Amino acid sequence: MNISLTDKIVSVLTYYTFGIFGLIWLVYAYLAKKSINSFCMFNIYQSIFISVMLYIISLLWGIAIGFISVVPLVGKFMVFLDVFINQTPMYFSFTLSGFVLMVFLSYLAVLSFLGKKPFVPYVSNIIRSNFGG
Repeated sequence: MNISLTDKIVSVLTYYTFGIFGLIWLVYAYLAKKSINSFCMFNIYQSIFISVMLYIISLLWGIAIGFISVVPLVGKFMVFLDVFINQTPMYFSFTLSGFVLMVFLSYLAVLSFLGKKPFVPYVSNIIRSNFGG
């Protein structure tokens, strides 16, 4: 399969924008009646799925911290852990969770720019089985 530079750039940008650029690209391709190859579709759907999954994890984490924070000894520790992971800047303005997320997104973006489909356990299997990537 021949992957164009445009497909590679779209794949990189869709990871760094959490699927927004890919969604815009899908709408553009539909309106312009252009076809999108399987490589680009795989990366777009995977980035959208990952961003929705990250949102749900973040939401559940916040709810869990809210409930656990009222438990006497464990609550203070979990709130401290949450502040350390999600709010304390480690390097410039990156928090620990933000740094891990940027490393993960960079892994996905670099592999997609090299023309390979990045593998994320569980997520890539779902995308391949449902969207034929």
